Amino acid sequence: MKQHPRAASTNIMNSSSNTTTTTASNNNGDEYDDWLDLDAKMSSILHTQKSQQATTTTKTLAARSTTLLTTLHNHHSRLLADSSNIQSTLTNSIHKEKQALHNESQELSTQLSAVQELQSTMEQLLRSNSEIHTQLATCASNIHGCQLEAKEEISTIQTIEARHMKNIPKIKHELTLHAMMTNIKWDYSCGPEKLRGEVSLNKRGVLREFEIEKEEQGEVEIAERLWGIIEG
Repeated sequence: MKQHPRAASTNIMNSSSNTTTTTASNNNGDEYDDWLDLDAKMSSILHTQKSQQATTTTKTLAARSTTLLTTLHNHHSRLLADSSNIQSTLTNSIHKEKQALHNESQELSTQLSAVQELQSTMEQLLRSNSEIHTQLATCASNIHGCQLEAKEEISTIQTIEARHMKNIPKIKHELTLHAMMTNIKWDYSCGPEKLRGEVSLNKRGVLREFEIEKEEQGEVEIAERLWGIIEG
């Protein structure tokens, strides 16, 4: 077992003390001084060893502290980086959500405008449909009235046609007599706005053509002109 330096020094001093008892008295003082000097050196060595041990312990603790501080610093840096990444991710997510909400709001606004426009168009169509039904009812009533008037007109026309049909033989006879008396042969191809034909002058054997504008002369003037042509 290793002996402590202080104990070794004590043992040495005890041994020296026993030895000096047996030696001559004149050498006692010098040897004692030497042992005191040796004890001082041993104490210095012991103190140096303790200082070295304390320094080594301090260095070890300092190294451990430095390592721990470095670890804490690295851990803190990683936490700051992770926090920054998380904050950036959350910021981007919030921005995307806001943009999505904005887009959805615009889409909903557009759809709402379209629905309102469709509702307005529907209301206009309903009003137009109501007006059309009213007009159809009015037209149906007017058609019924027109049909009644048309029936009355047709009945009147048929009555007039029947009357004229009865008068046709008489009119033909009168026209024949008129033609025989006046010797006028009418040209009906000229239209209703003119009187055209020819007069046969039996005494002379001459045919005289004539054409009279109805709008330019009155009935009396036309009759006088025709009689003038007939008389030659």
